[in-house]
Amino acid sequence: MADSTARLEAAIKAVPVAITGLAIGTEGVSATVTVRPSSLQAAAQATINAFDWSDSAQVVWENLRARERAILFLSDTEAAHKVLRAAFDVARDENNVLRAWLASFKTEVAASSSLADLKTRVATLPATPARTLAQLKTAITNRINDGTVDT
Repeated sequence: MADSTARLEAAIKAVPVAITGLAIGTEGVSATVTVRPSSLQAAAQATINAFDWSDSAQVVWENLRARERAILFLSDTEAAHKVLRAAFDVARDENNVLRAWLASFKTEVAASSSLADLKTRVATLPATPARTLAQLKTAITNRINDGTVDT
């Protein structure tokens, strides 16, 4: 069984009962939970008794906390987070280039009157060469330096 201490403490504080901490004697046994300060035990006991000790409830709670951290990660100003946002921004731009090319291709297909005409029209579309690792690093560095991924 997972350690439910943080989840139980959050549940009690949400009631709100202003505990400063708690101890779980035996995981899953409500009668073994004590809160600090002890003067708030009675106020917290109903929440403790109703607490879902199941592993599935713990997994759901941990998943929700991970989602919260992930959302905070998107606007964190730490260096690693900036690199990740810059990489996603470069990938988004690359995706948009490919989308634009595809839209142009569809336009040329619709406008063509023969296979020869289609070949000529497609040949005029801009090339979309593969990107090298050096180009990606440069693009990511540029995003970081121009400040567009600060938050």
